[in-house]
Amino acid sequence: MSFFRTSCIIAFALAIFATGNEAYACAACGCTLSKDWETQGITSKPGFSADLSYDYLNQNQQRYGSGKASGALINTLNAASQEIEAFTKTQTLTAALNYTGDVIGISIQLPFVNRTHGTYGNPAGVTGSVGTSYSSSNDTSLGDVRIIGRYTGFSNEKTSGIIGGIKLPTGNTGATFTAGSNAGAPLDSGLQIGTGSTDVIFGGYTSGSVERFGWFAQGTVQHAVATDLSTTGTYRPGDAYTLNAGLRYAEFGAKITPMLQLNIIKRQADTGSSVPKDALDLTTPVSGGTLAYLAPGASMRLGGGTSVYGFVQLPIYQSVNSLQLAPQYTLTLGVRQSFE
Repeated sequence: MSFFRTSCIIAFALAIFATGNEAYACAACGCTLSKDWETQGITSKPGFSADLSYDYLNQNQQRYGSGKASGALINTLNAASQEIEAFTKTQTLTAALNYTGDVIGISIQLPFVNRTHGTYGNPAGVTGSVGTSYSSSNDTSLGDVRIIGRYTGFSNEKTSGIIGGIKLPTGNTGATFTAGSNAGAPLDSGLQIGTGSTDVIFGGYTSGSVERFGWFAQGTVQHAVATDLSTTGTYRPGDAYTLNAGLRYAEFGAKITPMLQLNIIKRQADTGSSVPKDALDLTTPVSGGTLAYLAPGASMRLGGGTSVYGFVQLPIYQSVNSLQLAPQYTLTLGVRQSFE
């Protein structure tokens, strides 16, 4: 089984959209998608492949718990000195090099991230209204590099295996606000492109086929084992648990393959001095939650080992701790080249 998809599904299930002093954030938004269609019920060929993908995520919907936040609730939280985010938009270009051997494979991912963010500060002294102290940021840099391995030697069919890997703290953790009342101040830990943590990744997968359909299921756990964000206070991203399942119709045609995925992620709340609490109960971290997406998509073979693909993730369930931003959809486009 080719291994690129396993590194993607955990790539953004981290705290890079989390919380901090000047901006609250999304529980577990991002690329939970499995991008490697070759693993969805069809055994991949051994050898090298390269992948270049683009992910678009715009967190612009205020949610509180499992529902949309009302204007009255937002004003109440703001009046109690809870900060109100306007949006967080993340665009990521990820280059990956993958090797698939007989029973062992490896993938190296290098994400390049652009993140823009806007947030309102504390109330401007007017009871019941959102404050007018607005700050924004724009940061572009290399993200956290991931090195993931897999083993499929449990059966002759090689349709099941285990996953293990590491996320390195290569992403920038020193970005600052670029405009507004907080210009020049450090961005909080959750909005930095890098998490500042070294994480370990474990998981497993299985796949098969039923008549004309291929299917796969995969689960992963990601846990931070070391952190270093001393400039913005103590911070540790919460553990992330992902479950992906998908179907592909293998006989639609020789070139086009339609697919459908279910992507679920549960992320525990972040911990540390830079993680804020809900302004009403003073105990709930503004971080963590559970999200589920349906993701229709398709891949197209262009010949010569080249394929292109695209997916749209549509949320079907979103439950977050306190007030956080969530996306209305995510978009993924990519091109893959296999080398024989």
